[in-house]
Amino acid sequence: MTQIAITRTDSPKQPPADETLSFGKVFTDHMFLMNYDEGKGWHSPRIEPYGPFSLDPACCVLHYGQAIFDGLKAFRGPDNQIRLFRLPDHARRLNRSAHYLCI
Repeated sequence: MTQIAITRTDSPKQPPADETLSFGKVFTDHMFLMNYDEGKGWHSPRIEPYGPFSLDPACCVLHYGQAIFDGLKAFRGPDNQIRLFRLPDHARRLNRSAHYLCI
C-alpha cells in the first residue's frame, strides 16, 4: 500500500463543539492532496495543513464542469494507526465517476 506523507499544521485549531458542526462550514486543519499525470496515474498522496491551493485557469472543471466529488474517511485506531474506511469502495466509485466523465 502507498504511504501517505503527513505534514501537520503548526497552529492546530480547537475541536469545535458538537452542536456547532455543520456541513460545509466547519473544516479540519488539514487537507488531502494527490497528483495525477498520464504516465504515473495517481501518485504522491499527502496530507498537508489546510490552505489555498493553485488551480490553472484552463482547468476543465472551470470550463466544462468536469469534476468528481467523493469523500474518503480515515480513522485512528486504538493502536494509534490510521485506517482508511472502505478504500476499495472509494476507488471503485472514483474510477466509475471518472469513466462517466471520460476523464
